[in-house]
Amino acid sequence: MWASVLTLAVIGLPALPGSPAAAAPAAENVVEDVWVETPLDSDGDGVRDRVHLNITRPAGARVGSIVFPTPYAGSGPDVPYPSVDVDRLPQETKTAVGARSARLADAALSAQRRQQGAWKHYAERGYAMIAMDSLGTNLSTGCPDTGGNDETAAMRAVVDWLDGKGRAFDTAGKTVAASWSVRRVAMYGVSYNGTLPIMAAITGRSALKTIIPISAVTSWYDYYRANGLVVAPGGWQGEDLDVMAKYILTRANPEVCASAMDELTRIQDRVTGDYSRVWAERDYTARAGNIRASVFVSQGLRDWNVKTQQGIQFWQALGRAGVDRKLWLYEGGHGSPSSQEFNDAVDRWIDHYIYGADNGIDREAPVTLEDGDGNVIERTTSWPVPGSRKTVVPLATGPARTDTFTDNGRTRTAEELIAGDPADRLVYRLPVLTRDVRLSGTPYVKLKVSVDNRTAANLTALLVDFGPGGAEPVVVTRGWTDPQNRVSRSWSQPVAPGKAYGIRWNMQPQEHVFRAGHQIGVAVISTDYDYTLRPLPGTRLSVDPTASSIELPLVR
Repeated sequence: MWASVLTLAVIGLPALPGSPAAAAPAAENVVEDVWVETPLDSDGDGVRDRVHLNITRPAGARVGSIVFPTPYAGSGPDVPYPSVDVDRLPQETKTAVGARSARLADAALSAQRRQQGAWKHYAERGYAMIAMDSLGTNLSTGCPDTGGNDETAAMRAVVDWLDGKGRAFDTAGKTVAASWSVRRVAMYGVSYNGTLPIMAAITGRSALKTIIPISAVTSWYDYYRANGLVVAPGGWQGEDLDVMAKYILTRANPEVCASAMDELTRIQDRVTGDYSRVWAERDYTARAGNIRASVFVSQGLRDWNVKTQQGIQFWQALGRAGVDRKLWLYEGGHGSPSSQEFNDAVDRWIDHYIYGADNGIDREAPVTLEDGDGNVIERTTSWPVPGSRKTVVPLATGPARTDTFTDNGRTRTAEELIAGDPADRLVYRLPVLTRDVRLSGTPYVKLKVSVDNRTAANLTALLVDFGPGGAEPVVVTRGWTDPQNRVSRSWSQPVAPGKAYGIRWNMQPQEHVFRAGHQIGVAVISTDYDYTLRPLPGTRLSVDPTASSIELPLVR
Protein backbone atom coordinates (compact mmCIF):
# COMPACT_ATOMS: atom_id res chain seq x y z
CA MET A 1 0.00 0.00 0.00
CA TRP A 2 3.06 2.27 0.26
CA ALA A 3 4.42 4.18 -2.67
CA SER A 4 7.59 2.86 -4.25
CA VAL A 5 10.49 5.00 -5.36
CA LEU A 6 9.10 4.91 -8.90
CA THR A 7 5.86 6.42 -7.65
CA LEU A 8 7.71 9.58 -6.65
CA ALA A 9 8.11 10.54 -10.28
CA VAL A 10 4.41 9.94 -10.87
CA ILE A 11 3.30 12.26 -8.06
CA GLY A 12 5.29 15.09 -9.54
CA LEU A 13 8.55 15.28 -7.60
CA PRO A 14 11.16 17.31 -9.43
CA ALA A 15 14.08 15.37 -10.88
CA LEU A 16 16.79 16.56 -8.52
CA PRO A 17 20.19 15.45 -9.80
CA GLY A 18 20.77 11.88 -8.71
CA SER A 19 17.55 11.71 -6.72
CA PRO A 20 15.26 8.66 -6.85
CA ALA A 21 12.81 10.69 -8.90
CA ALA A 22 15.41 10.89 -11.65
CA ALA A 23 16.87 7.41 -11.38
CA ALA A 24 15.63 3.84 -11.39
CA PRO A 25 15.05 2.42 -7.91
CA ALA A 26 18.10 0.79 -6.38
CA ALA A 27 18.23 -2.98 -6.14
CA GLU A 28 19.28 -2.82 -2.49
CA ASN A 29 19.85 -0.45 0.38
CA VAL A 30 23.09 0.63 1.97
CA VAL A 31 23.09 0.34 5.76
CA GLU A 32 25.89 2.10 7.60
CA ASP A 33 26.85 3.50 10.98
CA VAL A 34 28.61 6.83 11.24
CA TRP A 35 29.60 9.12 14.11
CA VAL A 36 29.25 12.85 13.44
CA GLU A 37 31.77 15.08 15.18
CA THR A 38 30.27 17.98 17.14
CA PRO A 39 31.99 21.22 18.21
CA LEU A 40 31.64 20.11 21.86
CA ASP A 41 33.68 18.35 24.50
CA SER A 42 30.89 18.14 27.06
CA ASP A 43 32.43 15.16 28.87
CA GLY A 44 35.82 16.87 29.20
CA ASP A 45 37.90 13.99 27.80
CA GLY A 46 39.87 16.18 25.38
CA VAL A 47 38.07 14.73 22.33
CA ARG A 48 35.16 16.28 20.54
CA ASP A 49 31.85 14.57 21.22
CA ARG A 50 30.41 12.37 18.48
CA VAL A 51 26.79 11.45 17.84
CA HIS A 52 25.87 8.14 16.29
CA LEU A 53 23.75 7.74 13.16
CA ASN A 54 22.43 4.49 11.70
CA ILE A 55 21.65 5.17 8.05
CA THR A 56 19.55 3.16 5.60
CA ARG A 57 19.62 4.61 2.08
CA PRO A 58 19.10 3.51 -1.53
CA ALA A 59 22.36 2.36 -3.10
CA GLY A 60 23.72 4.49 -5.91
CA ALA A 61 21.23 7.34 -5.49
CA ARG A 62 21.35 10.89 -4.17
CA VAL A 63 18.41 11.35 -1.83
CA GLY A 64 16.84 13.55 0.78
CA SER A 65 17.12 12.57 4.44
CA ILE A 66 14.63 11.99 7.23
CA VAL A 67 16.27 12.00 10.65
CA PHE A 68 14.55 10.27 13.58
CA PRO A 69 16.52 11.47 16.62
CA THR A 70 15.99 9.89 20.03
CA PRO A 71 17.50 9.87 23.51
CA TYR A 72 15.78 6.57 24.29
CA ALA A 73 17.67 3.95 22.26
CA GLY A 74 19.67 2.83 25.29
CA SER A 75 18.32 1.09 28.37
CA GLY A 76 17.71 3.75 31.01
CA PRO A 77 18.73 3.10 34.62
CA ASP A 78 16.74 3.54 37.80
CA VAL A 79 17.01 7.19 38.81
CA PRO A 80 16.56 8.79 42.24
CA TYR A 81 13.60 11.16 42.25
CA PRO A 82 13.27 14.05 44.70
CA SER A 83 10.30 13.46 46.97
CA VAL A 84 7.30 15.70 46.38
CA ASP A 85 5.98 15.10 49.92
CA VAL A 86 7.36 17.97 51.99
CA ASP A 87 6.56 19.52 55.36
CA ARG A 88 6.30 22.98 53.85
CA LEU A 89 6.88 24.36 50.37
CA PRO A 90 10.62 24.94 49.79
CA GLN A 91 10.10 28.56 48.70
CA GLU A 92 8.89 29.20 52.26
CA THR A 93 11.32 27.10 54.32
CA LYS A 94 14.32 26.86 51.94
CA THR A 95 14.93 23.28 53.11
CA ALA A 96 15.95 20.39 50.88
CA VAL A 97 13.65 17.48 50.18
CA GLY A 98 14.34 13.76 50.41
CA ALA A 99 14.68 11.21 47.66
CA ARG A 100 13.19 7.93 46.54
CA SER A 101 14.11 5.55 43.74
CA ALA A 102 11.83 5.09 40.78
CA ARG A 103 12.15 4.05 37.17
CA LEU A 104 11.33 6.60 34.50
CA ALA A 105 9.54 5.31 31.41
CA ASP A 106 8.59 8.06 28.97
CA ALA A 107 5.55 7.58 26.77
CA ALA A 108 7.79 8.43 23.84
CA LEU A 109 9.22 4.92 24.06
CA SER A 110 5.96 3.39 22.86
CA ALA A 111 5.65 6.17 20.30
CA GLN A 112 9.15 5.31 19.09
CA ARG A 113 8.13 1.69 18.55
CA ARG A 114 5.10 2.84 16.52
CA GLN A 115 7.41 5.14 14.60
CA GLN A 116 9.51 2.19 13.45
CA GLY A 117 6.70 1.24 11.09
CA ALA A 118 7.46 4.45 9.21
CA TRP A 119 11.01 3.30 8.52
CA LYS A 120 10.26 0.94 5.64
CA HIS A 121 7.53 3.28 4.46
CA TYR A 122 9.84 6.25 3.90
CA ALA A 123 12.73 4.15 2.62
CA GLU A 124 10.40 2.92 -0.11
CA ARG A 125 9.42 6.52 -0.84
CA GLY A 126 13.04 7.32 -1.73
CA TYR A 127 14.55 8.78 1.41
CA ALA A 128 17.61 8.06 3.48
CA MET A 129 16.29 7.01 6.87
CA ILE A 130 18.56 8.04 9.74
CA ALA A 131 18.23 6.95 13.36
CA MET A 132 20.19 9.32 15.59
CA ASP A 133 21.28 8.76 19.19
CA SER A 134 21.22 12.17 20.86
CA LEU A 135 24.16 13.48 22.83
CA GLY A 136 25.33 11.14 25.59
CA THR A 137 22.88 8.37 24.77
CA ASN A 138 23.36 4.81 23.52
CA LEU A 139 26.29 4.80 21.01
CA SER A 140 26.94 8.56 21.13
CA THR A 141 29.50 10.24 23.36
CA GLY A 142 29.22 13.48 25.33
CA CYS A 143 26.77 14.31 28.13
CA PRO A 144 23.06 15.09 27.79
CA ASP A 145 21.83 18.40 29.18
CA THR A 146 18.04 17.92 28.82
CA GLY A 147 17.30 20.28 25.99
CA GLY A 148 20.17 22.67 26.55
CA ASN A 149 22.74 24.27 24.29
CA ASP A 150 24.93 21.17 24.04
CA GLU A 151 22.18 18.92 22.71
CA THR A 152 21.17 21.76 20.38
CA ALA A 153 24.70 22.06 18.97
CA ALA A 154 24.87 18.30 18.43
CA MET A 155 21.61 18.38 16.48
CA ARG A 156 22.96 21.14 14.25
CA ALA A 157 26.19 19.20 13.64
CA VAL A 158 24.18 16.33 12.13
CA VAL A 159 22.29 18.67 9.82
CA ASP A 160 25.54 20.30 8.73
CA TRP A 161 27.17 16.95 7.95
CA LEU A 162 24.23 16.09 5.71
CA ASP A 163 24.87 19.48 4.09
CA GLY A 164 28.46 18.56 3.25
CA LYS A 165 30.03 20.31 6.25
CA GLY A 166 31.95 19.00 9.23
CA ARG A 167 33.33 15.51 9.77
CA ALA A 168 32.01 12.05 10.48
CA PHE A 169 33.67 8.70 10.98
CA ASP A 170 32.74 5.14 10.09
CA THR A 171 33.14 2.06 12.29
CA ALA A 172 36.81 1.80 11.26
CA GLY A 173 37.47 5.40 12.29
CA LYS A 174 37.87 6.67 8.74
CA THR A 175 36.31 9.97 7.73
CA VAL A 176 33.18 9.64 5.64
CA ALA A 177 31.14 12.20 3.70
CA ALA A 178 27.42 12.24 2.95
CA SER A 179 28.08 12.39 -0.80
CA TRP A 180 24.71 10.73 -1.40
CA SER A 181 22.80 13.58 0.28
CA VAL A 182 20.89 16.17 -1.77
CA ARG A 183 21.33 18.45 1.26
CA ARG A 184 17.66 18.66 2.12
CA VAL A 185 16.75 17.26 5.54
CA ALA A 186 13.51 16.52 7.42
CA MET A 187 13.26 15.58 11.10
CA TYR A 188 10.36 13.70 12.68
CA GLY A 189 9.57 12.52 16.20
CA VAL A 190 7.22 12.15 19.16
CA SER A 191 7.79 13.63 22.65
CA TYR A 192 11.52 14.15 23.33
CA ASN A 193 12.09 12.62 19.88
CA GLY A 194 10.06 15.54 18.52
CA THR A 195 11.74 18.10 20.76
CA LEU A 196 15.17 17.40 19.28
CA PRO A 197 14.08 18.49 15.76
CA ILE A 198 12.84 21.79 17.22
CA MET A 199 16.26 22.27 18.79
CA ALA A 200 17.89 21.76 15.40
CA ALA A 201 15.48 24.22 13.79
CA ILE A 202 16.11 27.12 16.19
CA THR A 203 19.76 27.24 15.09
CA GLY A 204 18.69 29.11 11.96
CA ARG A 205 19.18 28.65 8.24
CA SER A 206 20.56 25.25 7.29
CA ALA A 207 19.86 22.15 5.20
CA LEU A 208 16.96 21.40 7.56
CA LYS A 209 13.86 22.11 5.47
CA THR A 210 11.06 20.77 7.63
CA ILE A 211 10.34 19.28 11.04
CA ILE A 212 7.35 17.31 12.32
CA PRO A 213 7.29 17.65 16.14
CA ILE A 214 4.51 15.56 17.72
CA SER A 215 3.62 16.01 21.41
CA ALA A 216 6.97 17.78 21.73
CA VAL A 217 8.37 20.00 24.46
CA THR A 218 8.66 23.59 23.23
CA SER A 219 9.66 25.06 26.61
CA TRP A 220 11.19 22.95 29.36
CA TYR A 221 10.10 25.56 31.90
CA ASP A 222 6.50 24.85 30.98
CA TYR A 223 7.21 21.14 31.23
CA TYR A 224 8.60 21.25 34.78
CA ARG A 225 7.23 24.59 36.08
CA ALA A 226 4.10 26.75 35.86
CA ASN A 227 3.96 30.44 36.76
CA GLY A 228 6.65 30.08 39.41
CA LEU A 229 5.43 26.75 40.77
CA VAL A 230 7.32 23.45 40.58
CA VAL A 231 4.96 21.26 38.52
CA ALA A 232 5.43 17.71 37.25
CA PRO A 233 4.65 16.28 33.82
CA GLY A 234 1.58 14.08 34.14
CA GLY A 235 2.49 10.65 35.46
CA TRP A 236 6.02 11.53 36.62
CA GLN A 237 5.81 13.33 39.94
CA GLY A 238 9.24 14.59 40.98
CA GLU A 239 10.87 14.42 37.57
CA ASP A 240 13.09 17.36 36.62
CA LEU A 241 15.98 18.28 34.31
CA ASP A 242 18.49 16.17 36.23
CA VAL A 243 16.24 13.10 36.50
CA MET A 244 15.64 13.13 32.76
CA ALA A 245 19.33 13.60 31.93
CA LYS A 246 20.38 10.76 34.24
CA TYR A 247 17.81 8.46 32.69
CA ILE A 248 18.88 9.08 29.09
CA LEU A 249 22.59 8.95 29.97
CA THR A 250 23.04 5.49 28.43
CA ARG A 251 26.41 5.98 26.69
CA ALA A 252 29.43 3.85 27.55
CA ASN A 253 31.26 5.04 30.69
CA PRO A 254 28.42 7.27 31.92
CA GLU A 255 30.41 8.10 35.05
CA VAL A 256 32.41 10.66 33.03
CA CYS A 257 29.26 12.81 33.05
CA ALA A 258 28.87 12.87 36.85
CA SER A 259 29.84 16.53 37.18
CA ALA A 260 27.49 17.51 34.35
CA MET A 261 24.63 15.73 36.10
CA ASP A 262 25.47 17.45 39.38
CA GLU A 263 25.44 20.79 37.60
CA LEU A 264 21.91 20.21 36.31
CA THR A 265 20.75 19.45 39.84
CA ARG A 266 22.38 22.65 41.06
CA ILE A 267 20.97 25.01 38.43
CA GLN A 268 17.42 23.70 37.97
CA ASP A 269 16.14 25.41 41.16
CA ARG A 270 13.34 23.37 42.71
CA VAL A 271 13.06 26.00 45.46
CA THR A 272 11.77 29.20 43.88
CA GLY A 273 10.46 27.80 40.58
CA ASP A 274 11.43 31.09 38.93
CA TYR A 275 12.09 31.46 35.21
CA SER A 276 15.84 32.01 34.74
CA ARG A 277 18.61 31.78 32.16
CA VAL A 278 18.56 28.02 32.65
CA TRP A 279 15.02 27.92 31.33
CA ALA A 280 15.55 30.61 28.69
CA GLU A 281 18.23 28.36 27.19
CA ARG A 282 15.56 25.66 26.89
CA ASP A 283 12.73 27.93 25.69
CA TYR A 284 12.37 27.21 21.98
CA THR A 285 9.10 29.11 21.68
CA ALA A 286 10.95 32.31 22.54
CA ARG A 287 13.43 31.52 19.74
CA ALA A 288 10.90 30.60 17.06
CA GLY A 289 11.95 33.67 15.10
CA ASN A 290 15.23 31.91 14.27
CA ILE A 291 13.47 29.04 12.49
CA ARG A 292 13.80 28.84 8.71
CA ALA A 293 12.43 25.31 8.26
CA SER A 294 8.72 24.63 7.83
CA VAL A 295 6.98 23.12 10.86
CA PHE A 296 4.10 20.62 11.10
CA VAL A 297 2.98 20.67 14.76
CA SER A 298 0.80 17.93 16.25
CA GLN A 299 -0.60 18.13 19.78
CA GLY A 300 -2.90 15.91 21.82
CA LEU A 301 -5.76 17.80 23.46
CA ARG A 302 -5.78 15.39 26.43
CA ASP A 303 -2.02 15.23 26.86
CA TRP A 304 -1.10 15.94 30.48
CA ASN A 305 2.53 14.90 30.02
CA VAL A 306 3.50 17.35 27.27
CA LYS A 307 0.60 19.65 27.99
CA THR A 308 -1.42 21.49 25.37
CA GLN A 309 0.29 24.80 26.06
CA GLN A 310 3.46 23.34 24.55
CA GLY A 311 2.12 22.82 21.04
CA ILE A 312 -0.20 25.83 21.04
CA GLN A 313 2.31 28.44 22.21
CA PHE A 314 4.81 27.17 19.63
CA TRP A 315 2.22 27.25 16.85
CA GLN A 316 1.35 30.84 17.72
CA ALA A 317 5.00 31.91 17.89
CA LEU A 318 5.62 30.36 14.46
CA GLY A 319 2.78 32.47 13.09
CA ARG A 320 4.24 35.64 14.53
CA ALA A 321 7.59 34.72 12.96
CA GLY A 322 6.07 34.06 9.51
CA VAL A 323 7.19 30.41 9.43
CA ASP A 324 5.42 27.99 7.07
CA ARG A 325 3.35 25.93 9.49
CA LYS A 326 0.58 23.41 9.95
CA LEU A 327 -1.25 22.29 13.10
CA TRP A 328 -2.97 18.96 13.81
CA LEU A 329 -4.92 18.76 17.08
CA TYR A 330 -6.22 15.36 18.09
CA GLU A 331 -8.50 14.12 20.85
CA GLY A 332 -5.98 12.01 22.70
CA GLY A 333 -3.20 11.84 25.26
CA HIS A 334 0.55 11.64 24.95
CA GLY A 335 1.49 10.07 21.65
CA SER A 336 0.48 10.78 18.09
CA PRO A 337 -2.70 11.00 15.97
CA SER A 338 -4.17 7.67 14.91
CA SER A 339 -5.73 8.60 11.59
CA GLN A 340 -4.50 7.59 8.16
CA GLU A 341 -5.29 11.15 7.07
CA PHE A 342 -2.62 12.43 9.42
CA ASN A 343 -0.07 9.95 8.09
CA ASP A 344 -0.93 10.91 4.52
CA ALA A 345 -0.62 14.62 5.38
CA VAL A 346 2.84 14.04 6.87
CA ASP A 347 3.91 12.16 3.72
CA ARG A 348 2.78 14.99 1.47
CA TRP A 349 4.32 17.62 3.78
CA ILE A 350 7.73 15.93 3.66
CA ASP A 351 7.52 15.30 -0.11
CA HIS A 352 6.66 18.96 -0.66
CA TYR A 353 9.46 20.45 1.41
CA ILE A 354 12.19 17.92 0.57
CA TYR A 355 11.48 17.10 -3.07
CA GLY A 356 9.28 20.07 -4.01
CA ALA A 357 6.18 17.99 -4.79
CA ASP A 358 3.24 20.14 -5.91
CA ASN A 359 0.71 18.02 -4.01
CA GLY A 360 -1.46 20.79 -2.59
CA ILE A 361 -0.44 20.39 1.05
CA ASP A 362 0.64 24.03 1.22
CA ARG A 363 -2.79 25.20 0.00
CA GLU A 364 -4.89 23.25 2.50
CA ALA A 365 -6.45 24.72 5.63
CA PRO A 366 -3.56 25.03 8.08
CA VAL A 367 -5.41 23.60 11.10
CA THR A 368 -7.00 20.16 11.38
CA LEU A 369 -8.96 18.74 14.34
CA GLU A 370 -9.25 14.97 14.78
CA ASP A 371 -11.65 13.22 17.17
CA GLY A 372 -10.92 10.33 19.52
CA ASP A 373 -11.83 7.76 16.86
CA GLY A 374 -9.27 9.08 14.39
CA ASN A 375 -11.81 10.95 12.26
CA VAL A 376 -11.09 14.42 10.92
CA ILE A 377 -13.95 16.59 12.17
CA GLU A 378 -12.85 20.08 11.21
CA ARG A 379 -10.42 21.95 9.00
CA THR A 380 -9.98 25.62 9.73
CA THR A 381 -7.76 28.60 9.18
CA SER A 382 -6.71 29.20 12.77
CA TRP A 383 -6.73 28.03 16.37
CA PRO A 384 -8.48 29.09 18.52
CA VAL A 385 -11.10 28.55 15.86
CA PRO A 386 -12.61 31.59 14.12
CA GLY A 387 -15.32 33.17 16.24
CA SER A 388 -13.67 32.40 19.56
CA ARG A 389 -13.88 35.47 21.80
CA LYS A 390 -12.92 36.15 25.40
CA THR A 391 -15.92 36.09 27.73
CA VAL A 392 -15.30 37.30 31.29
CA VAL A 393 -17.69 35.98 33.96
CA PRO A 394 -17.51 36.82 37.69
CA LEU A 395 -17.41 33.83 40.01
CA ALA A 396 -20.14 35.41 42.11
CA THR A 397 -22.22 38.58 42.25
CA GLY A 398 -23.50 40.71 45.13
CA PRO A 399 -21.69 42.20 48.11
CA ALA A 400 -18.05 41.38 48.70
CA ARG A 401 -17.54 38.25 50.76
CA THR A 402 -14.85 35.88 51.89
CA ASP A 403 -14.87 32.14 51.12
CA THR A 404 -12.23 30.09 52.91
CA PHE A 405 -10.85 26.59 52.45
CA THR A 406 -7.94 24.56 53.82
CA ASP A 407 -5.39 22.71 51.72
CA ASN A 408 -5.89 18.96 51.94
CA GLY A 409 -4.45 17.81 48.63
CA ARG A 410 -1.53 15.77 49.94
CA THR A 411 -3.45 12.49 49.75
CA ARG A 412 -6.46 13.37 47.58
CA THR A 413 -6.59 14.07 43.88
CA ALA A 414 -8.21 17.18 42.49
CA GLU A 415 -11.19 15.13 41.34
CA GLU A 416 -11.61 13.72 44.86
CA LEU A 417 -11.43 17.19 46.36
CA ILE A 418 -14.13 18.52 44.02
CA ALA A 419 -16.46 15.70 44.99
CA GLY A 420 -15.51 15.79 48.69
CA ASP A 421 -15.64 18.07 51.72
CA PRO A 422 -16.40 21.73 50.83
CA ALA A 423 -13.95 22.76 53.55
CA ASP A 424 -11.10 21.47 51.32
CA ARG A 425 -11.91 23.45 48.18
CA LEU A 426 -14.10 26.14 46.67
CA VAL A 427 -16.45 25.47 43.76
CA TYR A 428 -18.34 28.11 41.76
CA ARG A 429 -20.93 27.15 39.15
CA LEU A 430 -22.29 29.34 36.40
CA PRO A 431 -26.01 29.11 35.48
CA VAL A 432 -27.32 26.02 33.71
CA LEU A 433 -26.66 26.29 29.98
CA THR A 434 -29.67 26.59 27.68
CA ARG A 435 -27.59 25.69 24.60
CA ASP A 436 -24.31 24.01 23.74
CA VAL A 437 -21.28 26.24 24.32
CA ARG A 438 -17.92 25.60 22.70
CA LEU A 439 -14.64 26.47 24.38
CA SER A 440 -11.69 26.99 22.02
CA GLY A 441 -8.52 28.55 23.35
CA THR A 442 -6.79 29.35 26.63
CA PRO A 443 -8.93 30.09 29.72
CA TYR A 444 -7.60 32.42 32.40
CA VAL A 445 -8.65 32.75 36.01
CA LYS A 446 -8.38 35.90 38.12
CA LEU A 447 -8.71 35.58 41.87
CA LYS A 448 -8.67 38.00 44.74
CA VAL A 449 -7.01 35.61 47.15
CA SER A 450 -5.09 35.56 50.41
CA VAL A 451 -2.91 32.94 52.04
CA ASP A 452 -3.97 33.33 55.64
CA ASN A 453 -1.37 31.43 57.65
CA ARG A 454 1.68 30.92 55.42
CA THR A 455 4.06 32.97 53.29
CA ALA A 456 3.81 30.50 50.38
CA ALA A 457 1.19 28.18 48.91
CA ASN A 458 0.26 26.15 45.88
CA LEU A 459 -2.65 27.67 44.00
CA THR A 460 -4.59 25.58 41.47
CA ALA A 461 -7.69 26.38 39.43
CA LEU A 462 -9.74 23.82 37.52
CA LEU A 463 -12.34 24.37 34.83
CA VAL A 464 -15.07 21.79 35.40
CA ASP A 465 -18.03 20.50 33.37
CA PHE A 466 -20.87 19.67 35.75
CA GLY A 467 -23.48 17.45 34.13
CA PRO A 468 -27.12 17.15 35.23
CA GLY A 469 -28.54 14.61 37.63
CA GLY A 470 -25.48 14.09 39.76
CA ALA A 471 -23.22 13.07 36.87
CA GLU A 472 -19.57 12.85 37.76
CA PRO A 473 -17.87 16.22 37.15
CA VAL A 474 -15.32 16.36 34.33
CA VAL A 475 -12.14 18.41 34.73
CA VAL A 476 -11.79 20.13 31.36
CA THR A 477 -8.50 21.90 32.04
CA ARG A 478 -6.42 23.26 34.89
CA GLY A 479 -3.72 25.78 35.71
CA TRP A 480 -1.26 26.43 38.54
CA THR A 481 0.54 29.43 40.00
CA ASP A 482 2.75 30.44 42.88
CA PRO A 483 1.33 33.49 44.70
CA GLN A 484 4.93 34.56 45.27
CA ASN A 485 5.18 35.01 41.46
CA ARG A 486 2.07 37.17 41.22
CA VAL A 487 4.02 39.94 39.41
CA SER A 488 6.35 37.83 37.28
CA ARG A 489 7.27 34.19 36.79
CA SER A 490 10.90 35.37 36.98
CA TRP A 491 10.62 37.06 40.38
CA SER A 492 9.42 35.69 43.71
CA GLN A 493 8.06 37.96 46.45
CA PRO A 494 7.01 36.67 49.86
CA VAL A 495 3.30 36.58 50.58
CA ALA A 496 2.07 38.58 53.56
CA PRO A 497 -0.23 36.25 55.50
CA GLY A 498 -3.83 37.39 55.35
CA LYS A 499 -3.23 40.03 52.67
CA ALA A 500 -5.44 39.72 49.58
CA TYR A 501 -3.78 39.87 46.17
CA GLY A 502 -5.24 39.99 42.69
CA ILE A 503 -3.63 37.14 40.76
CA ARG A 504 -4.36 36.20 37.15
CA TRP A 505 -2.96 33.09 35.46
CA ASN A 506 -3.55 30.76 32.56
CA MET A 507 -5.02 27.31 32.37
CA GLN A 508 -3.97 24.85 29.68
CA PRO A 509 -5.45 25.58 26.20
CA GLN A 510 -8.37 23.34 25.33
CA GLU A 511 -11.21 22.41 22.98
CA HIS A 512 -14.44 21.36 24.72
CA VAL A 513 -18.20 21.57 24.23
CA PHE A 514 -20.32 22.19 27.33
CA ARG A 515 -23.71 20.69 26.51
CA ALA A 516 -27.10 22.27 27.13
CA GLY A 517 -28.25 21.39 30.63
CA HIS A 518 -24.68 21.37 31.98
CA GLN A 519 -22.95 23.97 34.14
CA ILE A 520 -19.54 25.52 33.68
CA GLY A 521 -17.72 25.47 36.99
CA VAL A 522 -14.49 26.70 38.51
CA ALA A 523 -12.88 24.80 41.36
CA VAL A 524 -10.13 26.39 43.45
CA ILE A 525 -7.75 24.14 45.39
CA SER A 526 -4.23 24.50 46.70
CA THR A 527 -2.17 21.32 46.28
CA ASP A 528 -2.83 19.37 43.09
CA TYR A 529 -1.85 15.81 44.05
CA ASP A 530 -0.79 14.69 40.57
CA TYR A 531 1.22 17.78 39.64
CA THR A 532 2.45 20.01 42.48
CA LEU A 533 4.65 19.53 45.51
CA ARG A 534 2.60 18.17 48.44
CA PRO A 535 3.05 20.03 51.73
CA LEU A 536 1.38 18.87 54.92
CA PRO A 537 -2.31 19.85 55.13
CA GLY A 538 -3.35 23.01 56.87
CA THR A 539 -2.56 25.96 54.63
CA ARG A 540 -5.66 28.17 54.70
CA LEU A 541 -6.64 30.33 51.72
CA SER A 542 -9.48 32.82 51.24
CA VAL A 543 -11.12 34.08 48.04
CA ASP A 544 -13.50 36.96 47.37
CA PRO A 545 -15.52 35.51 44.46
CA THR A 546 -17.25 38.83 43.72
CA ALA A 547 -13.83 40.29 42.84
CA SER A 548 -12.76 37.14 40.98
CA SER A 549 -13.56 35.93 37.47
CA ILE A 550 -13.03 33.30 34.81
CA GLU A 551 -12.03 34.35 31.27
CA LEU A 552 -13.37 31.82 28.76
CA PRO A 553 -12.55 31.73 25.03
CA LEU A 554 -16.04 30.87 23.77
CA VAL A 555 -17.12 30.47 20.16
CA ARG A 556 -20.02 32.73 19.31
